[in-house]
Amino acid sequence: MVSGSQVLRSLNARRRMAAIVAVCLLVVVAITMAAHRRGKAATPTDTPAEQSAVIQARPFVSTLGVAGVIAAGPGGEVVAPFDGVVRSVGFVYGQPVEQGQELARFDIADVTSRRNEAEAAAVRAAQASADYAAWASGPDVSRARRAEAMATSDLQDTQRKLDETRGLLDRGLVPRGEYDGLVRQRQNQAVALAAAQQDLAAVLRRGQGADRRVASLELLNARARLAELNDQLAGAVVRAPVAGVMVRPPADKLDAVTAIHPGLQMTRGQLIGAIAGRGALVVAFRLGEADANRVKPGQSVTVTGPGFSGLALRGRVTALAGEATPPSPGNPGSTVAATARLEGLSPDQAAAVRIGMTANVVIDLYRNPSALVAPPAAIQGAAPSASVTVRDSRTGKTRRAAVRLGQVAPDGVEILSGLKPGDVVVWTPPAPIPTAAS
Repeated sequence: MVSGSQVLRSLNARRRMAAIVAVCLLVVVAITMAAHRRGKAATPTDTPAEQSAVIQARPFVSTLGVAGVIAAGPGGEVVAPFDGVVRSVGFVYGQPVEQGQELARFDIADVTSRRNEAEAAAVRAAQASADYAAWASGPDVSRARRAEAMATSDLQDTQRKLDETRGLLDRGLVPRGEYDGLVRQRQNQAVALAAAQQDLAAVLRRGQGADRRVASLELLNARARLAELNDQLAGAVVRAPVAGVMVRPPADKLDAVTAIHPGLQMTRGQLIGAIAGRGALVVAFRLGEADANRVKPGQSVTVTGPGFSGLALRGRVTALAGEATPPSPGNPGSTVAATARLEGLSPDQAAAVRIGMTANVVIDLYRNPSALVAPPAAIQGAAPSASVTVRDSRTGKTRRAAVRLGQVAPDGVEILSGLKPGDVVVWTPPAPIPTAAS
């Protein structure tokens, strides 16, 4: 049998063990919470390590990237000469063509008919203009002059008879009624002469007025129309204006037809394609007003695009517009149009590039083969009061050096003065922004 003292000792041992376990748990919890607080407190107070860079001369390039569109340059586009049907095609897209080579031949039946009608209208207009040029001696004026002359002669003859009858009347040799009849006849003939003179003046005015001007304008229009149709007829055979590679036109510029073929009905001025030769293909792009004065004709460009992936085409800026386009609802800032000519296209490259394709244009704004470049983070302040911290390699001491900045690129800032090769610049990055505790 267990005695009471033994039971008491067993209970006391269990109580001591439970107390020891509770104390241990409290210690563990306290240590964990303290470590957690130290971890959270250490994050915002960590100081970033100082960084340094040795200044050495190296190539430096400043570029500008813009979006553009492939277009045909001056003299490179080939278009339909008139509304008509294609009879034959003498080229293959992507293949070289020579200057003067026959590219397409159009049916001339319709344009010939229109040309003949224009010639007939020109002949009629020329005759009418010639009639007005010789109007003063023409048939209308001649008839009016004859009528005026006959009226004058009749009046003069009647006046002579009236004078003779007056003398006879005074001598009583003729009756009064005969004299009065001649007086009325003279009056009527005077009225007829006045009308004939008015008709003559009106006919003469018609030869010098609006009718003559209208005839002259109709002749000019008829001749211009005839010359236009003669040019169209002469252009029924489309020839290559320059040597190069024939480039396929974009689908949206040819009513969803990406290539011409015999039997195709085309409209005047419709794009057949473009010849990609020297100066025949360009890329058109727009510059923001902040970048317009940084781009100059002659700067080199590199052109890439999703439609000709894997190719990097070379070229140069050729032109910038002298007037900016005002802001629009879709573009809040003013823009300036610019073009760059693609150079040295191979036949394979020309075959892959189509007019209307989008392009990514990288413009070399500035290039220095041997420039002193400092990391952007090392620059303190801004021009013209920029400076850097320089560490003396012998003593380890630092000093502040004023620098004159040149061009700026993502990978560095050109230093024009204030540093020399071998200088060590130091800087401390800004401390990271602490994140909220979860």
